[in-house]
Amino acid sequence: MENMDHQHMSNIHHFINFIVPQYYSEGIRVEILKWLVQRFAGVILPYRPVPEFKEEKTYLRSKGYLQPNNDVVVNGEKIGCYE
Repeated sequence: MENMDHQHMSNIHHFINFIVPQYYSEGIRVEILKWLVQRFAGVILPYRPVPEFKEEKTYLRSKGYLQPNNDVVVNGEKIGCYE
């Protein structure tokens, strides 16, 4: 966690809180947020899924989170975009 870049850590935050929250405990969510606060003053960057993770894109589409313009919208809130 000490070496993970800001975008990667922010992506993990979005993934475990919005994309598949059912698979992660509150303790894990708190731990990721703690690191974001400690290393990046709590700033959470917009979600930017890694294009090479094809399964993630497929999942985002299947859930209706990936919009035609490549925005990622969960529960009516834009959390980032797929580039």
